[in-house]
Parts: sequence; C-alpha cells; structure tokens
Amino acid sequence: MKYSIFSNYCRDYLKVSVAIASIIAVPMMISFVAPSLAQNKKVVFNPPSGSAPKTTTGAATRDVGSCLRDSSRNSKETTAILPQSQYGLTIASRPELLIYKNKTSAKQMLFSLKDDSGEQVYQTFMPVPPVSGVLAIAMPKEAPELMVNKKYKWTVAVICGKSLRPDSPTIEGWIQRVPESSALASKLQSANPLEKIALYGENGLWYDLVSSLNKLRIASPSDQYLSNAWEKLIKDNGIKSVERTSLAN
Repeated sequence: MKYSIFSNYCRDYLKVSVAIASIIAVPMMISFVAPSLAQNKKVVFNPPSGSAPKTTTGAATRDVGSCLRDSSRNSKETTAILPQSQYGLTIASRPELLIYKNKTSAKQMLFSLKDDSGEQVYQTFMPVPPVSGVLAIAMPKEAPELMVNKKYKWTVAVICGKSLRPDSPTIEGWIQRVPESSALASKLQSANPLEKIALYGENGLWYDLVSSLNKLRIASPSDQYLSNAWEKLIKDNGIKSVERTSLAN
C-alpha cells in the first residue's frame, strides 16, 4: 500500500514536472524563432557612389509606337525598374533585369548589350508576354559574362510590327558588375533569403536586390510584408509606373 501511494506520488510529480517544462519551453521556442521572422529585417537600398556614363540619356522609354499603349486612363508607362540614376550594380555574372510593361500585341523584343564604348557585346530576340506587369529578363547562358568593373548599357526594343524599326519602343538602362568581397560572400553564404535581400540593399547592389525581392514576393503572394517592402522600394527610388503584377519570362 505504501508502495502504491509512493508510485502515485511519483507519477503525479512527473506529470506536473512535464507540464511546467512544456510551459517554460514555449517562450524559449518563440524567442528562438522570432529573430528569423521577416518583420525583423528591413529592406533598404543604399545608392552607390558611381554613375552611368555622362553620354547616356538614361533609361528613357521611346514609346512612339502604339503596341505598348493601354487605352485606359490609368495605364502605366512602360519603364525600366531602376533608381533615378538609371544605373545599378550587381555581383552576378549574368544578372536578371526587370522592366514594367503595358499590355501589348507585340510578340517579340530585341535585347541587346553594349559596353561603355558603344561596342555590341550581345543581342538576342525574346518573346513578349501580352499582359501588363513586371517582366524579369534573364540573360541567357549563351551571353558572355559581364566583366568586373565594366559598365554596360542594356536595351530592350519591342517589335510592334513585323520587324524592328527606328521608332520601335525601347527601354534602356545601365549596369556594372562589381567584385564580391570575401566579407559579403561569407555573410551571403549563411543568410536566409530575406537576409540576402537586405545585404544586397545595404551594399548598393540594385539588380540583385530587385531580382531577389521580386522572386520572393512571387513565391509568397499573400505575404504583406514582402508586398510592402517591394512597394516602398519602388516608391523611394522614384519609380512611379510599376504595378504589383509579375510576369514569367
């Protein structure tokens, strides 16, 4: 009998101990998980000190054709997704470029890349999605890698008719590949996707920043934090013509 009472006491003591341990464990788990939440990492772009060549006219859009125009009053302007300097940095050898485009009947566009002396580096034809939205243009594997510390001008010419014309709508911008420091490489290696985006912004790497953030928000369309971060980045850098929609290239 005494043994039974002692056994019951031990059993009840263990139950209480487990319950207390569970209550204590919950705050510990929350404390461990919280630092990885998206809301604790701000996305801020620090503009680099460099600039596009003085001879450039910037990322202007010559939209004299009609195939990129939307008849609605609230239509957005086709534009490069670039800061006001029309120039950005990357550490990628074949970076992804983003543009915003209106609805269009055009089927093709010509993508071309020139160095800062005007010499043609690469060009190719690409398909054009008919609907409006953010279009990501990935440089093909056949394209040569960007040389470190060299500036390039990229151009997207939309073919409205059967062939390219002098008045075809074009979107232009400048890009420069910079060396990736060992310190940044180390941080990126251990960072999660949002932390990588924050690191790109802190280091003035515009192309890496917008490409990664765009992919992340597409993967999580209901994530309000990512949507707000995207919209704030666009607004803060003077890009007024971009809607939230993204297109597959």
